[in-house]
Amino acid sequence: MKQEIITRSEISYISEIIPDIKTREPGLKKVIEWADANPVVWEIVTHNKSKAFGKDSCFYIGWAQKSMEPIAILERARAFYDEVFAEDYRNYQIWSWRARFTLSHYKDKSFTGGFFQQWDEKYSRDCLTLDYTPETLEKVINKFCEWAGNSYKTKRITINNKTAREYQDEK
Repeated sequence: MKQEIITRSEISYISEIIPDIKTREPGLKKVIEWADANPVVWEIVTHNKSKAFGKDSCFYIGWAQKSMEPIAILERARAFYDEVFAEDYRNYQIWSWRARFTLSHYKDKSFTGGFFQQWDEKYSRDCLTLDYTPETLEKVINKFCEWAGNSYKTKRITINNKTAREYQDEK
């Protein structure tokens, strides 16, 4: 009989900010490095201040939305990373813009978020959760309107069911 001894080494990637977050997946190494270099990322994905990308955001897959388990936090950070650095259609539309906006403005005074809706005469049409500050609200509404387009005659824009902008009929 022969005996063979095999010694294996495993590499784990561990966050320096949240040491419970670790993985052996090489593809997640860049996510942990990025979030550790930008600690606001860990704050965004573990708190509810950002409505678009916070802990309870519907942006994330169901099992990761509310959980504070390290694997769920890492999944939210990975999804957020993918949105910030998207190289596909998301980079040219509102999707990556809103992720980069949240990353840039999260620490701003009065940062919040809400559910934006475009209304025609009777119905809610396009909708999207976006973050904003009082100083950036007009810019965010404009970006939302640009994204929603003009398929419908927009009468008003609401945030969390409160009118944020109204349009008057031109005669």
